[in-house]
Amino acid sequence: MQAAMIDTTQKEGFRRRWNNKVSLFFAGAMRSLIVFGLCFIILYPIFQMIIAAISDPADLSNPLVVWIPRKLSLNFIRFAVELLDYTSGLLNTFIMSLGVMALTVVTTSLAGYAFAKLKFKGINLLFFFVIFTILVPPQTIAMPLYMIFNGLGLTSTFTSIFILAITGMGIKAGLFIFIFRQVFRGIPKELEEAAIMDGCGVFKTFYKVMLPNAGSAFVTVALFSFVWQWNDVFFTRLLISVENLNILALNLINISTGLIYILQKLGVDQALAEGISRNPLLVGTIANTGALLMLLPLLIAYLFVQKLFVESIERTGIVG
Repeated sequence: MQAAMIDTTQKEGFRRRWNNKVSLFFAGAMRSLIVFGLCFIILYPIFQMIIAAISDPADLSNPLVVWIPRKLSLNFIRFAVELLDYTSGLLNTFIMSLGVMALTVVTTSLAGYAFAKLKFKGINLLFFFVIFTILVPPQTIAMPLYMIFNGLGLTSTFTSIFILAITGMGIKAGLFIFIFRQVFRGIPKELEEAAIMDGCGVFKTFYKVMLPNAGSAFVTVALFSFVWQWNDVFFTRLLISVENLNILALNLINISTGLIYILQKLGVDQALAEGISRNPLLVGTIANTGALLMLLPLLIAYLFVQKLFVESIERTGIVG
């Protein structure tokens, strides 16, 4: 009797362990399937663009060529480099994005500190308007912005973009102010009070106490503001004249305008150049290659700041 009970108990224990292993296996398989599906959706277009960029133009219209091109060619890369005016455009885009990043970090951190630690009449109403700017589509303020900066003669330089960053009107500035406000509110009030007792004023307290304890927020805002400005088309196209400044984003959206001229400059026959400019598949491939070249510096930089970027995101609590 006792032996039978022991045998039954062992069987039940084995059955439970087996069920747990099966459940863990199927759970892991489902997670792997979901991750693989998401990676495929994200990476497939990128791989397709890379393969098309190094393919011979004749392979694009060949139905027998799917993944591996029959002949490797750098023609699309050459065309995209010339159309983007890559060297000059890369330098100008870097200067603009770096300047916007620096100004945005300074202004939004000060605003976030004010909303988190300073108390004055109407602060909640002002913060409501800050949050409201996150929800307002930029198209609704496009015409007033253009009229203001065009009237001041500031639509041919970086000045207009820098003014937006200084005044807290840059890309996603409201979100950055919200991030700083939440981080500063999490800093113990005792640290601030101790600084005030030591004779520190508002700005000195911000510099001596808040800055060292909010490094993750500064990294997050700096990286996001740089990347979003680098990829921005709307404000850059609205406030900067492409004829006066070479910006990668502006050159990319106007890539079909000077296609025939660039092809002839590179030695392509006029008839063939006109044929390429009328072929949407070839024009689209050149544009996609230009987009890859535009993103290439960001991808290279991400390899070096990946750990810092992930840690800053985790500490500030940004998701989605």
